[in-house]
Amino acid sequence: MFNIPNDVRKLEINKPTLVSWVVNLSDILEAVVPYFYQAKKVFTTRYFWQTPDASFSIVGLGTCKEYVAQDYRDMAISREKLLKNTITNAKHSGTGPVFLGGFPFDKTVDSQKTWQELGDGYLFIPKIMVTQTNDNRFLTFNMIVESSNDLNTQWENIVSLWNTVSQSRQSESPTRQQIQANEIHVPEWLETVELAIDEITSDSDIRKIVLARELFIEATEVFSVNDVLKNCLEQQENTYVFVLEHNENAFIGATPERLLLLQENNISTACVAGSIPRGKTVGEDNQLGSQLLNDMKNQVEHQIVVEAIERDMSQITETLSEKGQPSLLKNRDIQHLFYPFSGEKKADVSFFSAIEQLHPTPALGGQPKELTTKWIREHEPINRGLYGAPIGWSSVILEEGEFAVGIRSALLSGKSATLYAGCGVVADSIPQEELKETRVKFQPMLRAIGGEENVTSK
Repeated sequence: MFNIPNDVRKLEINKPTLVSWVVNLSDILEAVVPYFYQAKKVFTTRYFWQTPDASFSIVGLGTCKEYVAQDYRDMAISREKLLKNTITNAKHSGTGPVFLGGFPFDKTVDSQKTWQELGDGYLFIPKIMVTQTNDNRFLTFNMIVESSNDLNTQWENIVSLWNTVSQSRQSESPTRQQIQANEIHVPEWLETVELAIDEITSDSDIRKIVLARELFIEATEVFSVNDVLKNCLEQQENTYVFVLEHNENAFIGATPERLLLLQENNISTACVAGSIPRGKTVGEDNQLGSQLLNDMKNQVEHQIVVEAIERDMSQITETLSEKGQPSLLKNRDIQHLFYPFSGEKKADVSFFSAIEQLHPTPALGGQPKELTTKWIREHEPINRGLYGAPIGWSSVILEEGEFAVGIRSALLSGKSATLYAGCGVVADSIPQEELKETRVKFQPMLRAIGGEENVTSK
């Protein structure tokens, strides 16, 4: 299967070149996620991405090229250099050479103690990538080739790896284990919320601060990334489901929030701010949704985010979509105020510069951006790492891709997991209510890893 194509065989290469070859798969499985599961014993680096409507999915396996993704401008330069030494037949969105992975929330913070190799941000071009776009399936092979004589060997090696993955069958059963969930330093976190309220209500220019906290999980067995991903896909519809696994660590989540979609020169983003739990009945759910739409605290929080995103979008787009009213974005455990933006990209704006302009939104950092990022850095007792940060995919050959915001997420490492949740603090916030909000936001990942509703505090 997959003999070296004549077009590849004829390539003349005399310097290190990225050869990225795409094959149209007509006999592939209906879903691409099984290839992620089946690659567990073959690759130590795996990536999965699926859009909320499940119309687009990517599975990335192995590393052809790796990058420490601390700086957006450095990545833009790396992209330009790589593009000059790339040969590809890619014609379809999300195929060919693609960066997969994520940036850190705050590149000035050292998060390696908790996040290890992922702490400074991690992007990679996979050896093998399977892309699903609606009813089409594509397979991409990526190779760094030194010379034309190297082509045959490289091709045979990568095809052998693909055959191992595609022909294997997942035999493991779901892991049955006991877990202990511990809320970390709750009193200290509540004090930080009080400090944030004091800052906002003083003469400061700060209007909103987003504070995050951790839920630490200890298990009797090593967490199965495959099991947690399956649970996310089954339990969390209408979300971006992602996994970035590298060696011993896996960042996994089901986030409702798009940061940036760049497609056909159009930039789309969304404001997701303000939240309330889902109801147990249709009537209760509608009542809670109406309460959210009319709640003053949530309206203020939402409007702060809308105004800031509108300003940021005006820097990177020629025109913006007309304003409207927020709607409700409903996930399994929680519902949010939702407001989309879109506009035509300015000519001098790149994909990575657009991410730099938008991150962090006030939904994850606060407002104004620079002051709140500094305040969080000085006061928040955790290292966010990739939590709340941009994660997704970006083409090397085209200015296109999509990144979401890494919330409703967890870092898995052996028998331990760290779950993350945040809340927006404004002038009239009540610390205990913010604590309750974060507990609701822990639920998607707590359920996905097999946890119970109740947790104990430390």
